[in-house]
Amino acid sequence: MEKFFVWVFLFLSSGIIFSKLYFLNLPVFLPVLLLIFSFLFFKTNLFIPVFFFSVFALGLSIGKYERLEDKFYRNSFIGCITTSVPYVSDRFTAFDCYVVQTDRKELLHKTVKVYLKGENREVFLGSSVYFFGKINISDGYIKTYPYKYFSQINNSSNPFYIVYWLKNRLIENYQKQSYSDETFRLGLALVFGEKGYLGREKEEFINAGTSHLLAISGMHVGIILLTLLFIFRFNRRFSYYTSLVFLSVYPLFTGLHIPVVRASFLGILYVISKLKYLKVNPLNLLFFVGFVVLLFSPDSLFSVSFQLSFIAVLGLILYSDLLNVRHKNVAVRYSVSSFLMSVIAVLFTAPVILYYFGKFSLTTIIATPILVLFLFPYLFLSVFNLFSFFAFSPAVYLMDFLGKLFIDINSFFANWNFVHYGFSPSVFSVITYIFLMIAVALSKINVSHKLFISTAMFFVFLNFSRSSSDQWEIHVFKGNRYPDFAVISPYGECFFKGFSRRLKTVMDKRGCRKRFMINYDYNAVNQVKFDKGSVVINGVKYKLENSNYIFYPAPEK
Repeated sequence: MEKFFVWVFLFLSSGIIFSKLYFLNLPVFLPVLLLIFSFLFFKTNLFIPVFFFSVFALGLSIGKYERLEDKFYRNSFIGCITTSVPYVSDRFTAFDCYVVQTDRKELLHKTVKVYLKGENREVFLGSSVYFFGKINISDGYIKTYPYKYFSQINNSSNPFYIVYWLKNRLIENYQKQSYSDETFRLGLALVFGEKGYLGREKEEFINAGTSHLLAISGMHVGIILLTLLFIFRFNRRFSYYTSLVFLSVYPLFTGLHIPVVRASFLGILYVISKLKYLKVNPLNLLFFVGFVVLLFSPDSLFSVSFQLSFIAVLGLILYSDLLNVRHKNVAVRYSVSSFLMSVIAVLFTAPVILYYFGKFSLTTIIATPILVLFLFPYLFLSVFNLFSFFAFSPAVYLMDFLGKLFIDINSFFANWNFVHYGFSPSVFSVITYIFLMIAVALSKINVSHKLFISTAMFFVFLNFSRSSSDQWEIHVFKGNRYPDFAVISPYGECFFKGFSRRLKTVMDKRGCRKRFMINYDYNAVNQVKFDKGSVVINGVKYKLENSNYIFYPAPEK
């Protein structure tokens, strides 16, 4: 069956979505037995429907979503095993942990999110963690906050310890040789996959529309693979085997982020196809990798990074004919193909970005291909420095020099201020747009006509995605003592209390031209005030419940 894994991926995804929406769960042995049973009809017309139904049932079984009652516990004990690579910053360390011991029996054998205060480089994937602390169950998520000095980490039986021990030693060596703190923070993001230390640089990359360059993804893995094949080109098979080993460890090394896992897996399959002289279909290969990722991590389907990286690669595969620029001049060929790659990536990913964040920057189309010119040699040197343990100072300085140029050029584009706010597309409109884009890409019309139609569709989508309201809105989010909230006026003004990302996203989606922060005791704006558990708009008081919701008051101006 042509495009077999496209259908396998779609049926598995459907099962996971149904599990999350309706809390439908099946014992995993049922779909496994059904899968085995389907092969009894292998040479009949019944095989395909029975097989795909069993894949759908498998999605239901691996989702395992439950309704959890909101609760808050103090002085609770938890013993758990980390199931994710920690997010490390100088403020906190966060990771997922599977509970194996606890005095709260309802949490046994569940995965919780743990937030440790400060930087902690002793906890890794596979570490055993024991602590006393607070537990907050809210909106179906379990978050835990260990008390300081009341946590213990054990790596005596951690199979991944050697990988993270090596990573920490490399980071220490790099810090000693680094050009500056700014370039060191960039290196942590681009080489080691740790973006928790980025400060103003992160905001500038967002404003320039180039934040995807900070996240290690398919482009980074592709550059590294080409670098390895170039360095060990004296023996082709040796270069392939070296690449296989490196790509197998690299996702662990950089945080097991979904784009890295997907890209490394694709790279491994590509190298195997070269070793075994196999011909592969890139579309089938992409959906096969997506299927495997969801099989081991079904929550990835709802991850923004997974959706963006998957859709971007899908678009590039569908428009691969357009990217094969035929020109004698290498510089012209590279410039045109890089520009077209940026355009296609924006056309496919912008609707998802608008849905989650309500803003995007067209600067990315120009900035991305220019910054990649510096990213390629930067990552080339990073591979050399990793293999030399950052012991060769000139190579480290040169890498950091390129990193400094990378930051400065991005700042130049960020100052253009081409960020567009005020978009709030629906899930239905985003899905419809993506399916129409795929339909256009698969049609048999001229490639340039496809690109023209897709671009026109994008601007139509932008027009219909503009958020507008002629009435007041109050968005309320659950807080510790009092709720956080954002009051949106019909005149493009936003009044808010709190610092959460959800508040910022709401204001971006509503296209707020002016933003005023309201404190507990001080109100800089007379139009909107906060009075303990209530918000006062033009003298009219509205009681706020400490939960997530939205309502539309109609106070007189």
